[in-house]
Amino acid sequence: MTDPLHPEDPQPLHQPGGDAEQAESLVTRVLAWYQARLAEARTGGHDPEQVEAWRAGRDRAVDDLDHLEDADEDETVQIALIYAARLKELTQP
Repeated sequence: MTDPLHPEDPQPLHQPGGDAEQAESLVTRVLAWYQARLAEARTGGHDPEQVEAWRAGRDRAVDDLDHLEDADEDETVQIALIYAARLKELTQP
């Protein structure tokens, strides 16, 4: 689930805006994905275990977003890599 990016991936981590902005953007996009799934789950018909997994993922993303405020450069890059891989995993058909 948290495989690192491969060099051939089309979205390199180091782009204009800095690692901190990219990490925040990636975590925010993953957080939005979880929020959307949880909003859908309110209509019912979803597996309770899956809903709980979405909640746990959302909570982790919120914690990591908060952690980015005080993270050093290495931690920031690590968080960005984890969330880039997670976003890719979550959005693959």
